[in-house]
Amino acid sequence: MYPFLHLLKDGTLYVFASTASQIFDVGKNKVLREMPHLPGMHRTYPNTGGSVMLPLTKQNNYEAEIMICGGGDADSVTSLTEDSCGSLKPMSADPQWKMTKMPGGARTMVEAVLLLDGTVLWLNGARVGCEGFGTASVPALEALVYSPQADSWSTAGHSDIPRLYHSVTLMLLDGTILVAGSNPNEMPVLEKDIVPNNPGRAFPTEFRIERYTPSYLFGDKTKRRPTSITIEKKVFVPGKTISSISFRSPSKPSDVNLLLYHGGFVTHALHMGQVMVEMEQMDIMQVSGRRYEMKVKVPDIKLAPGPYVLYVVVDGVPGVGQFVSVQSA
Repeated sequence: MYPFLHLLKDGTLYVFASTASQIFDVGKNKVLREMPHLPGMHRTYPNTGGSVMLPLTKQNNYEAEIMICGGGDADSVTSLTEDSCGSLKPMSADPQWKMTKMPGGARTMVEAVLLLDGTVLWLNGARVGCEGFGTASVPALEALVYSPQADSWSTAGHSDIPRLYHSVTLMLLDGTILVAGSNPNEMPVLEKDIVPNNPGRAFPTEFRIERYTPSYLFGDKTKRRPTSITIEKKVFVPGKTISSISFRSPSKPSDVNLLLYHGGFVTHALHMGQVMVEMEQMDIMQVSGRRYEMKVKVPDIKLAPGPYVLYVVVDGVPGVGQFVSVQSA
């Protein structure tokens, strides 16, 4: 149940289950390529880890790199969990897993969110057990950030709220992260009714919601956001549509990045389908005062049609995201 799926730039699917994966052509109903197994324990249900496709940029030629972290050993309340992560480029000539470890220990039901500075936030989960009702304990409360550019980890926050089965994390339009959920019980359990030594009632059904603020919005950075963002054409056909985008900046920009973002979907503590694509952009022009304009287009790669969010990032600080849509050619 619940394999990890990622759409590759040529329209094929990367499919991952347990420790095995492949490239699958849906149109031909054919497996095109088998990948080497990911070392370590099981990575999918009921020992789900987290899976994310790292940002697609001009620098990496929009080639997918899949990162998978966490997992577990068995469908058991006492299951060991996994602290390792693997990264794989499935479309490369010789795909091989590059391994790293999450700081702070192993976890299952860990969830990844792509951040607008190109790093990856890893949240939630448990250090013992598996997915299910009353089958996990020892909540993992630390927020971790992985930098693909530096291949390094950092601990970047701590929560007091356990987020186990049926938790969710999603990027909001303002660039912060919504953290919600945790329903590890077959029927709702209020906090006043928890029984610590009863696996079926050890943790409450969680109604509290948190907001995680990434470092790119720390301090006075919110005052440096680009504002008054306008988009000439809000429907993009990859490789074809050219749109003019303008914005106001409190100072002359030295670096502008346009990001097309899809938050994916979440079910049963499994988050997949996230996409972050660096848009192709042309020279920026100052049109008046602090207002700037540039032309952009979505690169000529396969993307799932539907709604996306476009973020204008100026000198590392994002503006509020704007809804756009992507259509097939």
